Amino acid sequence: QIKDKLEPFFKDYGEFFFRTRITSGNRTVEYRLPEEGHWEISDHPRFNRVDKIDKVLFEGEAGATLKVELFGEEIDTLTDNDHLDAYVREFTGDPASWVGMVAPHDEGSDDPENLSNWRVAYEIKYE
Repeated sequence: QIKDKLEPFFKDYGEFFFRTRITSGNRTVEYRLPEEGHWEISDHPRFNRVDKIDKVLFEGEAGATLKVELFGEEIDTLTDNDHLDAYVREFTGDPASWVGMVAPHDEGSDDPENLSNWRVAYEIKYE
């Protein structure tokens, strides 16, 4: 969910792409979303969510830790791209304890998924 489109007030939306880096054990997997191009996203509450991402970002045996890193960029034509705050979270201990939905506001006012200019949510499954 985008809280700041990082564009001037007269532009209705920003052009965003996202990068993911998931590390567990000795394995790191990275993706760009979308794979090519960008998504047009507003910061207006009715149009600020990207619900179309349905991608497994890491699959396989988990190590003793799971590090989730998410990065967002708003594309600018005439200047350097604008970057959303980087999201980094590391899970440790028994992988079964990581299972569930990770979302903003599930851990109180200092929730790590509630960044200053965007919010992230994802699900961890363990089979």
